[in-house]
Amino acid sequence: SSDVKSLFKKIFNSPESIFRGFDFGQDVDEIISKEKFKVFEKEKEYTGASYSNSKMETIDILYFKSVFNKLNKIQVDVFLTSDMKTGELFDEVYHHIFEKFGFPVTTNDGYFWNYDPISKLSLTKIKNNVEQGLIIIFES
Repeated sequence: SSDVKSLFKKIFNSPESIFRGFDFGQDVDEIISKEKFKVFEKEKEYTGASYSNSKMETIDILYFKSVFNKLNKIQVDVFLTSDMKTGELFDEVYHHIFEKFGFPVTTNDGYFWNYDPISKLSLTKIKNNVEQGLIIIFES
């Protein structure tokens, strides 16, 4: 659906770099200065940015940093309002990652890619009594 395509574009924003135009090892303060989502949390280990739409769907991105303030992990939590949207967005994200990195390893609730000697990526579907959506984690 066009809703799902729009959310996908909001999440990925830019096809360049690891994610949204950012790369591992980049200064997290520099990333946050360019991030278009609203910063909602600043902790010692990470800075969080968030986007919500009128349908109460939310994208939270946590930019984790090393002791030297360099990006070393990104966690994207997407909270959606229906099983159908969750499935559609999951498929859209899966195909995007598959095109970039090839076949994944299947896990209990999603997929996992080792896309270079030190970096990995996981895609997981979330569904419980409280929330539904997906989690994408990039790690160096």
